[in-house]
Order: sequence, then C-alpha cells, then structure tokens
Amino acid sequence: MKALLSILLGILLTTGVSFSKEQTAKSLIESSGKRTTEKVQAQELSKVIKEAVEVYAKGNQILFLLNHNKIKEAKKLLDELVKELDQLSAKYKKLNKLPIDAIITEISGITDLKEAEKLAEEAKKAVEENDFVKARFILNSLRDEIQIETFYLPLSLYTEAVKLAQKLLKEGKVKDAAAQLQVAVGLIEVETSVIPKPLAIASLLVEDASKEFKKNPDKALKLLEEAKRQIKLARVLGYVRTEKEISPLIDQIEKLEKEIRQKTGKKEQFRKVFESIEKAKEKATQTQSK
Repeated sequence: MKALLSILLGILLTTGVSFSKEQTAKSLIESSGKRTTEKVQAQELSKVIKEAVEVYAKGNQILFLLNHNKIKEAKKLLDELVKELDQLSAKYKKLNKLPIDAIITEISGITDLKEAEKLAEEAKKAVEENDFVKARFILNSLRDEIQIETFYLPLSLYTEAVKLAQKLLKEGKVKDAAAQLQVAVGLIEVETSVIPKPLAIASLLVEDASKEFKKNPDKALKLLEEAKRQIKLARVLGYVRTEKEISPLIDQIEKLEKEIRQKTGKKEQFRKVFESIEKAKEKATQTQSK
C-alpha cells in the first residue's frame, strides 16, 4: 500500500513541467499538448483521497488473508478497518463516494484545421447517405481529447458490506465473510469524463501568453493566435456545436491581441479570457458513470 501511495505522490511531484525564458513560441506550442495532459493528470490525482485508498487496500488484504485461512490476523485487521471506516464516514459525511484513483488517456486524431473541416464534411455526407461504416471510420479520426477514468469508493455501501463481513466472521462463517468482502471490494464505481483537448490547450496557451506579453509581445501574440486556432478546431471536431458558441471567445482574444499591440494589455484581461475558455471547456466536457 505504501508503495502505491509513493507512486501517486511521485506522479504529483513530477508532472509539473517548468520552462526556461528562452523557450520560443513554437516550442511552447509544440509542447502544449503534452503539458496539457500532464496538467490534467496532476489535477485529477490531487483529488485522490489517501485515507480512502488505504481502507480499500486493507479490505483487499483482509480478503487475501481469509482466502489463505489466516483467520486470526484477518479478524484483527477487519476490526481496525471498521473503526477506520467509521472515522472516514464522519470526516467525509457530505460525500457519497470518494476518489481512490484516476487513469488519464490521451486520444489524438486530426489536429490540422483544414483537414478536420474536410473530414467533417465527408462524415456528414456519409451519414446522410446512410453509410454508417464509413462515417464511423471518419469520426474516429475526428478526435482530440483527454479521457479521465475516475475510480470511486462508495463509502456508505462499502462500510455496510465490510461490517456485515465482520459480523459473519465473528460468527465463525469464514467462507461467508470472505464472500461478503469480495462483494465489498467489487463495489468500485467508475466515472469516465472526456475533455476536449483543443480547449484545454487554448487555456494553457493563454496562461503562457500572460507570462510573456510585457517582455515579448510578439511571442504572446503567436501563442494567442494558436489559442484561437485550437478553439476553432474544437468546433470543427464537434466538441462545441456552433460557431455562435466560440465567437465570444475569439472576440475576447482578438481584443486582447489589439491591447497587446497597443501596449495597453493587462494581466486581468488574460485572466478573463482564461476563465471564459475554462467555462467553455467545462460545458463541452462529457461525463458518464458505469
């Protein structure tokens, strides 16, 4: 268990990427996809609740002991687990489920705007012609996203199942207790979220530009130009439905670009643009539970 937590901590400490002042706009743009994925990974893993990871691991350990007929040791750990679960329930009484892990998967497809527009039209035509096989092939390439699988421990259900296992074990019903613990460890819920990567990249590039606009306006302008392209790509790929939804974002960036050229740009303006893109990203993110 300590090894698992060490790995999680190591990921959190190493996912932050620092960049020197000498980096060009091109290199920042080229690395933006990787940095965006790393940022999402760090954010999601930071939500993992250490105590929940530990109690779930202990439940699996007890199940292992019961299956290997180490009853005395299992009883001791099971009593400890019930106490820890009661403490956890009291601490997180407002939460029905606690995150214990997150897996981040990057799915990359067409990122060239003109090529994406061409394929989008072909996909629409294929659907109109009822050629769903061809449409599926095309649509599969029209993806540029970050998929997050979050694993949750349903605290109340898990506690209830563990306490029943404890009762059965006290009654000497070892096989029944093991079966009940098997039920408990299988209660994990999985939630899958799909984040439009172009919008996540756009907000990151606005952050990059905010650090550069005073000392290197041209560099900031190049970063903002790419942010606009990424927003347009998000619409073509279908993460944003209409041109009307992205127009305010493009207008905000273009206004900011004008301010930078006139040397009247302010940090506050970057923050507002960043927040607008983040809201659009949140709206476009889709989540399903299973």
